[in-house]
Amino acid sequence: MSSSTRLFDKLEQCKQNKDFYQAHQICRTIYVRLRSSSNDEQILKFLFESACYFLEHNQSNSGYDLCKCYIETLNRSQLTELTDNTIQQICILFQSLKSFHDERTEFACNTLRWSSQIPFYPQQDEQLPSLPSESNSSFSSSILSTLTESTSANEPTKKVNYHKTGHPKLHEAFARILWEQEKNYKDSRYHYLRSYDGQSFATMLIEAHQTFGYPSEIDLFIAQTVLQYLLLRNFHTAYLVFVTYVEQHPKIRQTPPGPFNHVYPMLNFLWFLLLCLRQTLIKIPRNHNNAASGEPNHRLDILPSTETTRCFSSLVNAYKQSLERDSTLVQYVERIGTLFFGLKQKQSPSSSSNPFENLMNSLTANLSNSMRGREQHQHQSDIDLEVD
Repeated sequence: MSSSTRLFDKLEQCKQNKDFYQAHQICRTIYVRLRSSSNDEQILKFLFESACYFLEHNQSNSGYDLCKCYIETLNRSQLTELTDNTIQQICILFQSLKSFHDERTEFACNTLRWSSQIPFYPQQDEQLPSLPSESNSSFSSSILSTLTESTSANEPTKKVNYHKTGHPKLHEAFARILWEQEKNYKDSRYHYLRSYDGQSFATMLIEAHQTFGYPSEIDLFIAQTVLQYLLLRNFHTAYLVFVTYVEQHPKIRQTPPGPFNHVYPMLNFLWFLLLCLRQTLIKIPRNHNNAASGEPNHRLDILPSTETTRCFSSLVNAYKQSLERDSTLVQYVERIGTLFFGLKQKQSPSSSSNPFENLMNSLTANLSNSMRGREQHQHQSDIDLEVD
């Protein structure tokens, strides 16, 4: 009988006798030996099963110690793909740590940090979503007539994305657990924002609004989400979460392009904003050697057209009263103007304390100087954005 076999037999005996301390020490010994003789998947399987055993028996210190060994193995491994099996193991450990907030948070952060090195291949079509052009609103028709540039000439390109905040699939898995099993809407929302699952996110937002929100906030729930997705340069998911929300929310149940119920004016603003942004997010070939942050391609080769910027300006003017319901929305829209439409944020001491007035000043300045240099625009588009 080999020494390894004897160790495993002794481990099983300790488990049967509930000798947790000795069992933990044997697990650590086996782990050290496996590192020099087994492949990463075998080591991960052993650590996963061992950690689950201790956590199921409320041995948090031993269980989390093996969770850290699990993360250590992930960091040392040569894994180049986030498989369903790995996601399942991580999620089970994440669930098992529910009662230990600090350890769970550390575990989630470390696994997400590791997953940021794993490439992500978006499943959605590389072309921007096809936006219907029918509308009963004259204002809608005037905007739609401006946004007629075709994207059919652009060939879709398969790209490899790396996400510095963690792999979108892992964020999606965490979000589902926090929402479906724990009804922790706040933390679930954080992870959904860093995923590509716009449909599930919209369903969660509908449930959250019906559970905690006021009827008057029905458009604010989706407005913050869509604008934050845009600030993260994730246009596809912003579009998907918006369409799913307005189609499935029992108080809306309407398919774009609208116009939507006048009681919820922000829904019309968001729809028109997505149309405006379509022009500055047209897909173009990119260098696949460059690590991406997961966003759709932003047209850094040209400046936003004057017509598109005027379209954005018209939107901001038309929905001034709706935007001012929440000062955060004004700030988001101002940053979107900087990021996608070349607007220059005013940071001088003489700037008005009114966020909307600052936004309108930026729009006016931009329209009077629409031929600014490409270098300045590209610098503005690389602003470090943080949304929660």
